[in-house]
Amino acid sequence: MTAWNKLLVATTRLLDLHDSAHEPGSPFVQVNQEQRRGLRDGYWLDLGCLLLDYLLEVDFATNSAFVTQRRCLSHLRGEYPALPADDLSFVINLLATPSEIHYREWQAGPADNELAPGERSGRSTKRTALIEKQGQTGQVRLTPSGRQAVTLASQVEDLLYSEYDAAKVMAALSRGDYARVPDITQQILMAIRALTQELRRVRENPTHEGKLAALEENERHYHNALSTIQNTLLSARAQLSAPGVAEHFAHWAEQQETEWDLRMLSGAIGRVLNAIENLSRRLSELLSDIAEGRIQSMGVIDFAGLAQRLLLAPPPQRLQDAVVARMMPLGTRVAIPRVETLLPLVETRRAERSGAALVFDEAGDRPGADPLLARYLKARGPALRQRLREAPLSLPEALREGWHRFDDEALDCLPQLLNTFVDTQLLDEHLSVGIDDTPFTIELPDGRRIEGAVTPSLRVRETTVPDQDV
Repeated sequence: MTAWNKLLVATTRLLDLHDSAHEPGSPFVQVNQEQRRGLRDGYWLDLGCLLLDYLLEVDFATNSAFVTQRRCLSHLRGEYPALPADDLSFVINLLATPSEIHYREWQAGPADNELAPGERSGRSTKRTALIEKQGQTGQVRLTPSGRQAVTLASQVEDLLYSEYDAAKVMAALSRGDYARVPDITQQILMAIRALTQELRRVRENPTHEGKLAALEENERHYHNALSTIQNTLLSARAQLSAPGVAEHFAHWAEQQETEWDLRMLSGAIGRVLNAIENLSRRLSELLSDIAEGRIQSMGVIDFAGLAQRLLLAPPPQRLQDAVVARMMPLGTRVAIPRVETLLPLVETRRAERSGAALVFDEAGDRPGADPLLARYLKARGPALRQRLREAPLSLPEALREGWHRFDDEALDCLPQLLNTFVDTQLLDEHLSVGIDDTPFTIELPDGRRIEGAVTPSLRVRETTVPDQDV
């Protein structure tokens, strides 16, 4: 019943929100642990899930025909030999009785009045019964809601079955249903990210030997699934560049209410390909570590306790010297800004296209330099060095003068500009960073607000006065 458990875990807290009697606007925001009623042994839930699974099998075999309760009882007694008929009748009556669900939907204003705003109005539905029961004979079958619930429970996000989702992308493109492509790629991306997070958890705390054995056993299947998904999506992206598809997409986009661009589809497919590259690297590294015996159970490390023990009992002097030599700056006269104040402004960028192999081929797979940073330094570096020779330049002044703009001020290079204040050798080896204990606040034209507790500035280091501190 793992699939049903995952479905319940994902929806239980939403049901708690639906049933909550919390007053809107109340300042009492703390939540206590709910005490749920029931036997708390999972008996009734297990009976209901087994019954729904059986009814779905019969639904496919009989083309949604009604089934007698005697057949259901005979099937369930394979799991519970002493199951009373009254217990089954109770489960059927409960699942066949609808319960009202209240929700809200967005309702747009009148089409002829652009000034009338839309609103989220309340709605409700009673189509929550999972089983349909005949009044005279008592025979049962799944309702549309019940069939959807069993289908959702069975569709657990698993990468081994996502290759069929990749084929749906090709089907959507062939039918011209372009709006479905981002949703399908998002499902594949969720499955890839789920396995990626599982690999990360196994590497951080490999205490469950069963997970390692399962990864080794399914290694070939993961390889085949990744290869199939990759080849299918590459074919889909190549199909987008065909002239007929581009013309058909342009005609389709004109008829849509929201704005669509062909790059939205190629970008959605590209995100999945990048995720496959990341997953294949992590999976191959983990399997290599397993083969060479580098995976060991470590447990959870209490770094706070480790730091406290180091303060109470310092390590040997030779170890202290080695750590200081590797971590301290080479020159004590260099003023280094606090990284904490600049971390919110730093953005990690990667190339849009990677020349590395995507699946299980890491020969020569090395991270490349940021191409945007190199282009920024080549284009803006000479003028920025000339500006620094005239006078020191603080970060607020650099932003006001527009040094974060590049390529006719159409490209925002704020992270690249910040890199020059962190690593001064990017511009010139004779630059140094000074820190002024003055906070600053800047409003950029695009609405972003940049704040800093201190003000860093760049200046040319004066080599003729060696004893002067920056």
